[in-house]
Order: sequence, then structure tokens, then C-alpha cells
Amino acid sequence: MKSGTVAIRGPEVSAPFTAILLAGDRPADALARISPGQRKALLVLQGRPMILFVLDTLLAARHVGNIVVVANRIAEIERNAALQALVGKHAHGHRITFREGAGSPATSVLKIIDESRFEGAVLVTTADNPLLSPATLDIFCAAVLKDSADAAVGLARERDIRAAFPHAKRTYIRLKGEGYSGCNLFALTPGAGSKAARAWSEVESRRKKPWQLILHFGAWTLLRALCGRLDLDAALGAVSRSISLTVKAVVLDDPVAAMDVDREDHIAIADRVLAARAGHAAPPPP
Repeated sequence: MKSGTVAIRGPEVSAPFTAILLAGDRPADALARISPGQRKALLVLQGRPMILFVLDTLLAARHVGNIVVVANRIAEIERNAALQALVGKHAHGHRITFREGAGSPATSVLKIIDESRFEGAVLVTTADNPLLSPATLDIFCAAVLKDSADAAVGLARERDIRAAFPHAKRTYIRLKGEGYSGCNLFALTPGAGSKAARAWSEVESRRKKPWQLILHFGAWTLLRALCGRLDLDAALGAVSRSISLTVKAVVLDDPVAAMDVDREDHIAIADRVLAARAGHAAPPPP
């Protein structure tokens, strides 16, 4: 097998996670405007739509069973020829379904969970996460399964990301002792998925209203965060109390997992990493 090629396999027996793959976008999205059909998920990387790299990873992961692709105007994505070829010709293509989303990522997840009533845990990731590898996803899922949290979020350390990609512009959550970046990886355990998605939707609706966020999480928590006195465990404890669910973080050692493709300057980074995995180029320069 060529170096960097993803080995697609069936899930483990009774795979514990159903994956929700968020592939929606907004008209103002700069990457959508330069993508086929003006759909961000179809942005071409290494000659393929970006979403296919994420599907490759989900199909190869040990702990993932069925995959639900969710987006606004989902038919525009579903009918993409390369995507149809994957679904139609792949041995595990039957695991992939397509559903119409709602008005935002959080409400889309809530809609699918409420409509589908999944029996097992739910994994959420995004179509702009093409550098996520099966190995890292397996580590995340295994860590979630070992914990008793209601919800989990994947993070990477700022120092690891800066060491691997010193010139990349990322957004970091700076807490006491360490900074973190999200990896667009979330897990919702059975019975908690709907409640967690509702809480996410509430926070999402308030993200541009600081005083409402203060009321939601508490002024003392936000003051400690602003003063650099809130560490990761304390931050997650505050979130857990505010939504009456246990939320944990899985801090991943793979900085590439945090490198989503959300800006035009991210495209070159993604192309270099994907080319290196396929054996066509040297690894990204430091």
C-alpha cells in the first residue's frame, strides 16, 4: 500500500459511534465562493473534494459505524460526482446517508439527533477537517469510551501547533498554563446527545452577546478566564455546571488534527500535508 494511503475497513463489531459530518456553509464564506458549486465542502484539495478526505477517515476508523452527512441544501453536495462515486463503488458506501441541516451547526446536530434517536454515542466532526487521520480519530474515540463524561471535545495544545506550523494563523483558547485549539471533534454519549446539542445551540446563539455569555457561565468564571487564572479542568467544570452535563476534553498529541481549512491561507498547508501523506512531497516546512 502506498505510504499515506488510508486503508478503508468496516467498523468494529457493534461500532459505538454514529458520525454526524457537518458539511454546511454560509453564502458569505470565502472558501465557498471559490469552491465547485460554491459549496465549501467541495473545495478541491489534491484533486479531490475536501469532504472525501474526512469520509475516508471516518470509514477507516475502528469505532465509527454509520455516517450522516448534514448540510443546508444537501442535494447540492450529495450529487457531486466524486462523492457519488465513493458512495456507489465503495464496499462500505451503504454506511453513508445524507440529511438536510438546520440553521446552524448546533441546531443541525440537534435536529439529526432528535429525528434519528440514535441508540449509541454520537461523534461530530466537519467537512473542513481533511487532515484528521484515522489513527488520531481512533485515539479520540477510545479516550471518550474510557471516560464517563456526557460530552467530550477534542483539543490540541498551542505549543504543539506552533512547533509544527509556526506561521499558521489559528485561534487559541488561552487558559492558565496552556493554550488550546479545537480539533472540530465532539462526542456525545447515549442519553446526553440531545441535551448537549441544545446547550451548544444556546451558547452558539449568545456568542456575539457578551453579557448573555456572562449570565450563562457566570461572571466569576469569565473574570478568572480573563485574568489567566482558569485552567482547562476548571473551565470544563464551569461549562459542566452551567449545562448540568459532564464535559471533558481529550487533549490530542497530534497538532495536525487542529488544522482545519477555514481560510484561504489554510489551503496551501492542507495541500502540503495531504501530498506528504500520499508520498508526493516532503512534509510541510517548519
